[in-house]
Amino acid sequence: MWTTEKDNYQRVFKAGEALGQEITTLRLENGQLASENQVLELKSKELTALLPELAAEVRGLKVRLDRAQSVSTTGFNVQTPATVRLRDSVIYDTVPVRVFDYRDGFFSVEGKAIGNRQHLELSYQDTLVQVVYRGERERPWLWIFSPRKLMQRVSLKNPNAHIHYTQHIEIIQ
Repeated sequence: MWTTEKDNYQRVFKAGEALGQEITTLRLENGQLASENQVLELKSKELTALLPELAAEVRGLKVRLDRAQSVSTTGFNVQTPATVRLRDSVIYDTVPVRVFDYRDGFFSVEGKAIGNRQHLELSYQDTLVQVVYRGERERPWLWIFSPRKLMQRVSLKNPNAHIHYTQHIEIIQ
C-alpha cells in the first residue's frame, strides 16, 4: 500500500514538472522543424484535478474520461508574408473592383476591394504528424534497470508554421 502511494506521488510530481517544461525544437533530417516534450502519465481523476479545462473539453466531445486512452493538444501559429498585385475590374459598368489572389502549398487567399471594403476568402490546410515513443532513460546511470521516458514529437508540414504548445497525456486506468 505504501509503495503504491509513493509511486502515485512520484508520478504526479513528475507530471507537474513536465507541465512546466518548455518544448524542445529539433531540425529533422529532411529540414523540417519538429517539437518534442515529455509525455504525462495521469489517472483520469488526476487529469481532472490538474487540468480541469482539458477534462471538460474531453467531456464536451461526449467521451467519458475513464474510457479515454490518451489526450493530446497542440497549438501552433503560422506567419506567411505575401505580396499580391491588385487587378482592376468593373462590375455592372459602374462599380470599380480590384481583385487579388495568392496561393502556396498551404494558404489560399482570394479577395476583392470594392470601394473602401475588402472581401476576403481564406483557407489553410496543413498536416500535423505526431509520434509518441520511448525516449531517453530517466536515470541513465542505472542502465537497463531504469525505465525510458515517454516522449512526444510533433511536426507540421508547413515550414512557416511554428508549434508553440504541445501536450500528450496517457490516461492510466
